[in-house]
Amino acid sequence: MNALIKVAALSAVLSVSAAFAQNYPAPEPTASEKSADYSKLDVNGDGSISKDEAKKDPTLSAKFSELDTDKSGSLTTAELSAGMSKSQ
Repeated sequence: MNALIKVAALSAVLSVSAAFAQNYPAPEPTASEKSADYSKLDVNGDGSISKDEAKKDPTLSAKFSELDTDKSGSLTTAELSAGMSKSQ
């Protein structure tokens, strides 16, 4: 009988912890985090992201032509911000 109580208690504890382990979506990155990501991609520090620099981010690389609205071959912070706000 004592073993049955222990097993029941252990089952209750394990099932409660599983109920709290939910999948919540990741929080949106802050402006400073977005800026840090931009800095990481802008390897040469010229203030824009070239096609070669964008290749480090598969999502950005895939949308590069769409985001490069002035067709300069590089993305400015304004183009990147505008593109990100459209996709949300």
